Amino acid sequence: MTLSAIRRFAKTPSAMMTASVLLVAIGGYLFLILAGDIKDKPAAAAMASMYVLVNLIGQGVFAGLELETSRSLSRAVAVGDDIVPVMRRAVRHTAALFAICCLFVVAASPILVAGPLHKEWVLIPPVLIGTFSYSLSYLVRGLLGGQQLFAGYSATLVAEGMSRIVPFLAIAVLGIGSAVVYCAVYSCGLFFSAGIGWYFWLRPRLAAQRAEARTPEPAAAGSPSTPGTPEPTVDAHGSGLRSWLSTGLLFLVSAALLTQLVANLPALGASSRLGAHPATATAFVQAATLSRIPLLLVGPVTALLLPRLTAAGAIGDMRAVRTTVRTGSIGMLGLGALAGAGLGVMGPWVLKSFFNATGISALSLVLMAIGTAGLMAVGVLQPTLIGLGRQRHVPIAWAVGAIAMGVAVVWPGDPVSAAVTASLVGPAGVVLAMALGLRGLRAADARFTPTDGAPSDPVLPAAEPQAASNV
Repeated sequence: MTLSAIRRFAKTPSAMMTASVLLVAIGGYLFLILAGDIKDKPAAAAMASMYVLVNLIGQGVFAGLELETSRSLSRAVAVGDDIVPVMRRAVRHTAALFAICCLFVVAASPILVAGPLHKEWVLIPPVLIGTFSYSLSYLVRGLLGGQQLFAGYSATLVAEGMSRIVPFLAIAVLGIGSAVVYCAVYSCGLFFSAGIGWYFWLRPRLAAQRAEARTPEPAAAGSPSTPGTPEPTVDAHGSGLRSWLSTGLLFLVSAALLTQLVANLPALGASSRLGAHPATATAFVQAATLSRIPLLLVGPVTALLLPRLTAAGAIGDMRAVRTTVRTGSIGMLGLGALAGAGLGVMGPWVLKSFFNATGISALSLVLMAIGTAGLMAVGVLQPTLIGLGRQRHVPIAWAVGAIAMGVAVVWPGDPVSAAVTASLVGPAGVVLAMALGLRGLRAADARFTPTDGAPSDPVLPAAEPQAASNV
């Protein structure tokens, strides 16, 4: 491969997204490494649990906000609607979700402090601050994605990672680190991320759009002055409660929240049940996080598969859909198996050398990695369901996995064994439910199904009946 080809690849959205996601992951793992070095083991365990809680609430809730914002804004741009009402509605969505999250954290704070936060009341403010920073950052990312400003999107991820990595290293070198300091820095990182995305990408784009709106283009001779744009839908002009919490938003938030629950419930459950053994609790949280490293590959893969699967379904090429699903699932499971083998061999040494964590066996790491392989396969099955109009199967599948995982986490016996079992049965339940949701695929299933009561997007209305008749 030539140097110019490497440069072209480095500038592609998939390469930039992958590199920026790696920086975010490094920031997260550095946080856990520093937690392992804290002398006060209960405080270290609380710090690790705070990391899980902030990501569970922030990513679980506001990842759905990002998807809904991007979807609504993309549709408005495509049909020529005014994007300002869509952006205002996204801000209302953000405010409503943040208020709900704050009420939840405040109401549940006695349970959180008595359980995973190990009596550290001082960590409740960082959880609330982290929730607020997540809400702003994911709102900005949804606005960037909806306008296909992928360079800006990648920049927000880079800013998120660096806003944690640089302060963490500085604090560690100066020797002034503590659980509270590290948690405060981690919670504030996304403020910088949101500011970068807004100031350098969204603000100039909005200014350019305002300037363009003030300079109307002259109508061509013999053509109408206004194109045949569909009437604005509820996406742009919600009212009442729907303008604050639409059906589509709740649908996507529920799926994203259940995703985070399945990813993090074993670590939270083990940390809560191991209150008398904080060192083991910290070690398990770090081991569970280590086993999730292969999931970094899923984001770019999903981004590439979704448009391909949607296009194949739209023309009734179910053979291509099945082939892609089969090949992709086998590939993800194969990569997961390789990661499991690597964790079995190197995992205990990595935990001890880099995280100062012991007590988690190689077998436990392998079993958790197998569960991660299942979640990687979900990265193929989920975009297939969405691309073929079976979106409602997605939260159902995650709910099945969450229920199975919840039962395993509270099962009587050794807390670590219960959490490891949960790491297996949860992803297995999700994969099985999604596979059942894909049974009996037909070309007609690729029809776009709106999630908020809005009219369907006018995508290939004449081609769909013909595609359905060809299957």
